[in-house]
Amino acid sequence: MSENKLFDKSVYDARARQILSQVPLLSARDVEVTFSLRGNKLTAIRRASLDLYEGETLAIVGESGSGKSVFTKCFVGMLDKNGSITHGTITYDGMDLTQLKENDWLKIRGRKIAMVTQDPMTSLNPLKSIGKQIQEAVELHQGLRGAEAKKETIRILRAVGIPEPERRYKQYPHEFSGGMRQRVVIAIAVACKPKILICDEPTTALDVTIQAQILDLIRRLQKEEGMTIIYITHDLGVVANVADRVAVMYAGQVIEVGMANEIFFDPWHPYTWALLSALPQLGVKGEALPAIDGTPPNLFNQIKGDAFAPRNKMALNIDFMEEPPTYEVTATHQVKTWLRDPRAPKVEQPKAIARLSEPKVDKGTDPDTYHPHLDPNRETLIEVKNLQVTFGRGRKKFVAVDDVNFEIYKGETFSLVGESGSGKTTIGRAIVRINPITKGEVLLHGQRISGKISKEQDLKVIRSMQMIFQDPMASLNERAKVDYIVSEGLINHHLYKDDHDRQNLVQAALNEVGLLPEFSSRFPHEFSGGQRQRIGIARSLIMQPEFIVADEPISALDVSIRAQVLNLLNDLKKSRGLTYLFIAHDLSVVRFISDRIAVIHKGRIVELAESEELFYHPLHPYTKALLSAVPNPNPYVERNKKLLVYDPTQHDYSKDKPSWTEIIPGHFIWGNERERDGYLEEIAKKL
Repeated sequence: MSENKLFDKSVYDARARQILSQVPLLSARDVEVTFSLRGNKLTAIRRASLDLYEGETLAIVGESGSGKSVFTKCFVGMLDKNGSITHGTITYDGMDLTQLKENDWLKIRGRKIAMVTQDPMTSLNPLKSIGKQIQEAVELHQGLRGAEAKKETIRILRAVGIPEPERRYKQYPHEFSGGMRQRVVIAIAVACKPKILICDEPTTALDVTIQAQILDLIRRLQKEEGMTIIYITHDLGVVANVADRVAVMYAGQVIEVGMANEIFFDPWHPYTWALLSALPQLGVKGEALPAIDGTPPNLFNQIKGDAFAPRNKMALNIDFMEEPPTYEVTATHQVKTWLRDPRAPKVEQPKAIARLSEPKVDKGTDPDTYHPHLDPNRETLIEVKNLQVTFGRGRKKFVAVDDVNFEIYKGETFSLVGESGSGKTTIGRAIVRINPITKGEVLLHGQRISGKISKEQDLKVIRSMQMIFQDPMASLNERAKVDYIVSEGLINHHLYKDDHDRQNLVQAALNEVGLLPEFSSRFPHEFSGGQRQRIGIARSLIMQPEFIVADEPISALDVSIRAQVLNLLNDLKKSRGLTYLFIAHDLSVVRFISDRIAVIHKGRIVELAESEELFYHPLHPYTKALLSAVPNPNPYVERNKKLLVYDPTQHDYSKDKPSWTEIIPGHFIWGNERERDGYLEEIAKKL
């Protein structure tokens, strides 16, 4: 294991000694959970065991479908009606939770063990005010009534960082942002004063800055309320930030568990290696990310041997025949893999694991990588000039994007980053003519394509420019088969000779994105999230575009599926000569895939530079705040980072007006003369 000077390892060692001296607060042993679906039995949890210790933060990680949520729902008696615990015990406070009836659960759920769910909008009642929903939990679990209950509710609202709690008490969920709604869900859980708080993907859909705030909030509440926390997540940056211990799940089993530093720096299961290797932060720009081949096993079937063996390039013969036992690496680190058997051959950990211990976030760029924006013969594909987009009229008029200027060169990946509501998607939709623009213009190959254009030119634009949407499920017609979904553009614009030709084009598009021909007869709900996103990409490719707007195409995907989609996008870029506008809030992904990056805040681009330049020499305080919040998969680095908070009031533009300036070649900034002088001094110090 690599030594790391950025953080004192003794902190983990002390925590490990403390854990080993305790009796588990909750102990799950050989738990099996089955579901009855259409007359078939699905074994979602396969004899999983796990201990939870008082005061710790335990993170449970794994791909979608690995059983993380199902396993922890057993701890609060929230399994679906068609699911049941068919084997094992879950011991808490002298009770076996697997034997409790619903009336018994009322004394445990919320009061002793509470859960924060993934989507705050679906877990809040849209017809009740925020205050009333929190107050219900206060009255039920704290026994307070009337004015006392309201007073406690307002105290909790203030404790979770919601400003003006007296006014917010009366508001409804739709009046809150995503981050604020997540705070409300946390407030409801904390109002129960639980001993154990289960957080199921609490930051998945949030911006990095909001995510950092939520993580700090939960950490503070844990100390104040003396809670024990379970995090369910697929974001290893979050794990590095919060976890004392980490449990890795695959195909319904806990396949590795240990202290956070053990799992990140000395993992032993090939699946854990694969998860860590797939992180964009550990990738080399220009090279493919190590993706996990294949798909998780079908849990309707009985699994023989190690469930990960079919996807494991280093699998041993015994992996396919016999399930491995649990081996002890250290007193706090256990793993289910035959590689720990004394008879097993010696296998080296992947190089990416060693990179984790390096202080720098970036792992370099392939020297042979081609950068279109640096080519002296570069061709400008897209020009955005003085773009303004507004919504509404009169008093309700809202300026979503204002005075935006940039160029995208043929063959490059140009990224737009910023928080939710900053205008990223609005710009992308304006370029492809979905959103009408108020001022300015958009040019394609030097010709204006915004505003009123001829039908002939409109058809040309549709064929030349396509969009990949954020949510692969919401953007696909759930009642249509893949064959129709992918060929819809061809059908609408009569771009095929006959039905045989159309089917051949569909098969070619599916094949290009790595999907089998027989998939064309299936419906979207029959696919995983990564496969659905591939269908969305195939739908874009079939129109033979030269420019694609990729709007948060991987934000809803697991880290391993993200690697597959990123590799696919890069491969298609090379093979087809595509140009991308990549929209995202995950800067680690943006850095790996981008040639140049533009940072947008409240409808205005505040900084634009080459990818590495922006990360090495960020100038605008908003860019610095975004970068400071990017999760780092090294727990030592992550826990030592300093989070910067952007304060827009620091800019005084009352007299000295700002402008868009190329402060050094290729690096643009929004600021006034005084700020530009400061930025130049900052650059001079770094040189």
